[in-house]
Amino acid sequence: MTRVLLVTGTGGAGRTTVAAATAAAAARAGTRTLLLAADGTADAETVLGVALGSEPVEVEPRFFAARVAVREEFEREFLLVQDQLRGVLALIGVDPLDPEEITAVPGAADALALRVLARHAGAAEDPSGPAPRPLWDLIVVDLPPVDRTALALALPESLARYLDRLLPVERQAARALRPVLAAVAGVPMPDEWLYETARRVIGELDAVRAVLDAPGTSVRLVTRSGAVAAATDRRAAAALALYGRRVDDVIVNAVPHGATLPRERGTSLRALFPGAGVAAVGAADDEPLGSDALAEFAESLPPVPGVALPGEASDALGGTESYGPFGVEADGERLVLVVPLPGAERGDLDLLRRGDELVVTVGAHRRLIPLPSALRRCTIEGAGLRGGMLRVRFVPDPAVWMRT
Repeated sequence: MTRVLLVTGTGGAGRTTVAAATAAAAARAGTRTLLLAADGTADAETVLGVALGSEPVEVEPRFFAARVAVREEFEREFLLVQDQLRGVLALIGVDPLDPEEITAVPGAADALALRVLARHAGAAEDPSGPAPRPLWDLIVVDLPPVDRTALALALPESLARYLDRLLPVERQAARALRPVLAAVAGVPMPDEWLYETARRVIGELDAVRAVLDAPGTSVRLVTRSGAVAAATDRRAAAALALYGRRVDDVIVNAVPHGATLPRERGTSLRALFPGAGVAAVGAADDEPLGSDALAEFAESLPPVPGVALPGEASDALGGTESYGPFGVEADGERLVLVVPLPGAERGDLDLLRRGDELVVTVGAHRRLIPLPSALRRCTIEGAGLRGGMLRVRFVPDPAVWMRT
């Protein structure tokens, strides 16, 4: 199984340097590693001193790097859809766009980056050796600042839900009746290309979700000391927890020379990210550039858990299998839905029940949580936020609970 480490954090905290150093150190330890530059900048090229393209290039033995070519990815996707619409465009007299006219829309980069990640994580196995192995043991992804990253990580689930509402599977079965319905009842039915496009997109979204939800995928958060970074960390903790993303460790980068991480800051970070390690990295005299400097810088970083070296068995990631966005507890006749939301504040929290789903909003982030079958037959009695845990109390609905 390929281990995936998503590196994000506070803007300007040194995410790219930490990501590149993590990848370089893992490769020198014998791990076949890919660094995927997905933050939309050329910073990784500057840090590595190597020109990157959409295909992995070898930086040094076992260390490869690639970037997300947003324009090329968007152009390929747009032209594919345009080709499917060619007949409609010709019918209404609209000329199709040429490739050089196409520009990526805002926000497309993050969605395309996740698709490229899924493509690399699902790369063909290496047939060399006695038993086939994944092409990469570790993929380190250099992502944008955490506010953008949290929204991007929620995108596959949201898009899959929207597509299911617009083109549910049961309606696809009715497309064979399209000519009959159109002739007899005058009911318009979508063309076949729409269903084919939906199936393809859903397949790609499922692949992305499989990578993001895999036990071997986690977050390495890079931050700084100071009040502004602390406020960003609080928002990040709530957003990542809401979407069920596990944070392995928090790197407090560029702590001033001769200083140590304040105890209150360390305690706060451990409370915001339960189970994550917290490491402080001192400010460097010179910016680490190139593989040698990055590997030296990585000596101050904690090792990546769950990465198997050649010939070794992969260690289990403690608690990963049971990690999820919510749990259900019994409290007498009540059932309590427990949603971890460290860092969330009451003023930013909003709850709404919509049918069999609970809509949880924390600031700019929202998730629709499908209710377990037992809670669907209950009504909400109340809710409270304490100690980083949102607890929603449900009581049985007599109208449906014991229906015969």
